[in-house]
Amino acid sequence: PMSIFNTKRMTGMTEKTVEHFVLGAGVFAKDFIPGTDTYESAKTAGKLLGATTGGGEFKAAKVGHYSQVDGAPENTKGLYILDYWTTTMQATVKELTADTIAAAMTAAKKTTEENVAGYDVIVPKSAIELDDYTENVTYIGRLVGSEKPIIIQIFNAFNTNDLSIQPKDNDEASVQVIFAGHYDPNDLETPPYKIYWPKEA
Repeated sequence: PMSIFNTKRMTGMTEKTVEHFVLGAGVFAKDFIPGTDTYESAKTAGKLLGATTGGGEFKAAKVGHYSQVDGAPENTKGLYILDYWTTTMQATVKELTADTIAAAMTAAKKTTEENVAGYDVIVPKSAIELDDYTENVTYIGRLVGSEKPIIIQIFNAFNTNDLSIQPKDNDEASVQVIFAGHYDPNDLETPPYKIYWPKEA
């Protein structure tokens, strides 16, 4: 008897599919300038967040509501009002420096004490100031079919996660950061993120 299923394979794959794969975990940088900076120049300038573990995550979420109109179902096309976007960039940083720790604390300043030689002293602050926002946090990743990297940026960012360092045997301590993007008060119409996707060759 004939099978009720056609056994011919079905796939969304084409000859170009492999060119569209995103490879590896990529890297994270601060204050990266697309068109000027490259991975190499960012590395040289000390803009990279440092070595990470377990990859990362970029998330952009719509926040909005349906306008109520008598006699129309709530989910009628055109009635959804997009109020604003929220966006985050998450990574687990394994390369711990005084700067990494200060960034993870957000409201902190790096200083020194004369009577304690050889130490950076990271002091928490009681308020988040405008200087504590990072102009951008950027993910730089590889696309198989492109010489150019994928670049995803969130703007006016600070780490919203708590500082937690958990040293343990047979492993290196790491710090998880979740940078959240924020609207610029002088430009409330522009959502705080951008994605640069390499053009098809």
